[in-house]
Amino acid sequence: MEMDLQINIRKNGTTSVIDLTGEVDAYTSARFREIMLELIDDGGTDLVINMCKVEYIDSSGLGALVGGLKRVSERDGKIVIVCDGPQVRKVFEITGLEKVFPIYGVEEAALEAIRGYAGSKE
Repeated sequence: MEMDLQINIRKNGTTSVIDLTGEVDAYTSARFREIMLELIDDGGTDLVINMCKVEYIDSSGLGALVGGLKRVSERDGKIVIVCDGPQVRKVFEITGLEKVFPIYGVEEAALEAIRGYAGSKE
């Protein structure tokens, strides 16, 4: 039985926060990628991806994140990750993606980092 992925989008100022719950895998990553790219194309250049309720992520989920990062980088934006789960965090470490995506344990720290980055663009 596949675990579904629930995606919730909310705004924190000019930053879009994407809350993910469930599994980001071959079955669910395409929908996640579409939503992320749609937000970016609609002008959301700074994204916080909250993965605190993600139980599992595979290479297709990581690929969706990298695709989003490529698109947001073209628009001088940033993606930061919120993740407090050691299992998911370990996937980022094993693949070396913790060097590509800033990862924070709490959402407030991620939002502060985004605000600091956005301020440096002006």
